[in-house]
Amino acid sequence: MYASRGGGLGMCGRTTASTVAVLLSGAVVGAVVVLLATEPAAYGATAWALLWGSGLMGAFLAGFCARGLSPRSAGARRTAEDPADGAADGVGPMDAAEAAAKAAGRTGAQPNKMNAVRPGRNSAVLGMLAVAVCLGLFGGLWVLWPDDEVERRPESKAPTAPERPAKSTAAWQVPATGNRYDEGPGAWGLGDVVVRGRVDGLFAYRARDGAVRWSLPAPDREAVCAMSPGAEQGVGLIAYGKHDKPCATLVAVRISDGKALWQRPLTGDGLVEGGLAVGGFTAVAAEGSVLRARSTETGEQRWQRVLAKNCEARAVDATATRTLLVEQCGANARLVALDTRTGKEQWIRVLPIESKTTAAVVSVAPVVIAVSEDDPRGTRALLGFDDRGAPAATVPLSGPAGDLVVPEVISSGTGTEGRPLVLGNQLVTLAEQDDLVPDVVVAHSLKDGRKLWEYKAQSLAAYSLARERDGRIGVLADNGAGLVILLDAHGTERGRIEPDDGKGAALSIRPELIPVTGGHVVVNHMSMSGEPGVFGLR
Repeated sequence: MYASRGGGLGMCGRTTASTVAVLLSGAVVGAVVVLLATEPAAYGATAWALLWGSGLMGAFLAGFCARGLSPRSAGARRTAEDPADGAADGVGPMDAAEAAAKAAGRTGAQPNKMNAVRPGRNSAVLGMLAVAVCLGLFGGLWVLWPDDEVERRPESKAPTAPERPAKSTAAWQVPATGNRYDEGPGAWGLGDVVVRGRVDGLFAYRARDGAVRWSLPAPDREAVCAMSPGAEQGVGLIAYGKHDKPCATLVAVRISDGKALWQRPLTGDGLVEGGLAVGGFTAVAAEGSVLRARSTETGEQRWQRVLAKNCEARAVDATATRTLLVEQCGANARLVALDTRTGKEQWIRVLPIESKTTAAVVSVAPVVIAVSEDDPRGTRALLGFDDRGAPAATVPLSGPAGDLVVPEVISSGTGTEGRPLVLGNQLVTLAEQDDLVPDVVVAHSLKDGRKLWEYKAQSLAAYSLARERDGRIGVLADNGAGLVILLDAHGTERGRIEPDDGKGAALSIRPELIPVTGGHVVVNHMSMSGEPGVFGLR
């Protein structure tokens, strides 16, 4: 009796425990398949290990329960039913228990139920195991199977529900001013202050309520014709010019109170378009054939670089340690890296250019520029370089990802709306795919230029990208009232800031998103149909 309990029949004889174990095995298989279907990248290794483990567990259970069907036990059953058959199969002499059972059979005694063999139970257990595993696999495959009615893009990130849904409204608005087609030269955001550049001067607003902090009117019969892309150490740069005359006056402005720290006349033909930048405490300006650096605090000249004969500056930008200059000499062009503090040359890289080109510096660190040749077969791309100037990545402005939006290159505008973002080794841009307006956010690797991910703004036009204070990507989209979509570094939607009941403000054709303390501010650089010049989202 005890020998019989030690075999497979003792375990499988307990119907409830066997059934639970079998069903659990199948459930594990199904759960793991579903896990692989929903989060393959995050849980792949662990899930596959569990899948194999659950399969082995089921196989072990099946083998353990099937011991009663082994040749020895099968022969024993046949011998018990027909001794002649057992002998014919080569079954050895019966043990004492078998002899006793045979003797009991001759005398008509009932067999011991503890030792009775029930072949049907093993088959039932194996059947339950097979059914459970199949159900689990079927459930997982049902999740994996694609919907034929939905076109799936392998690299697309479909919008997901926000982690923390945020409802908002236009907390404040500044009405449109000036002429209908006046185009502002730019904007700065610093802390809780947003500065808007208009042709008639600078105007600063408090981010939380739109209250005017200060204003700096342009001189009579002069206009603000240029602004530095950003402000550093609390100082930004602007330039003034008269109608049909060069941008000939450079001014440093303190953001906290709007005070003009100093003013200097520009030499030669005045400021080159896209030739103004501030890096640390240094103001850099491309003045005709000279690149000149001044102190942002005093306006005192620190260094200058005279461009070679027949060379022109195409784009300039700077950080506290490096200044990048794109210069064209005849039909060729090159990228020059200089020390911002001293003007010392760090390296020079010849660009793949053979005709006249427009250019923009997208990022100084890491180095990314955008170029667009006049030659229709020439280079039109975003170019990435390593810290020593060696080429690292080339991303065509038109390609499988769509037409990338780089306003500084594909138009004559100098604003930063739509400007690509650099996040680590990712270059994030807007792109036009299905419509004539940007409708996709796409990221490429700065190591090799390959596409990493894309996010499609369903039925929305996306106009501006911004780096959020928490490291996410802010996308300004047009839903009729100004919608901010928040993406993580993998292109997955992590939240939205959407005005309640459409009580937002209309976007113009050149809006710019500026994250500020406690919210966002949108600057409409051009008012086409009475759109507000500036409005805040809370």
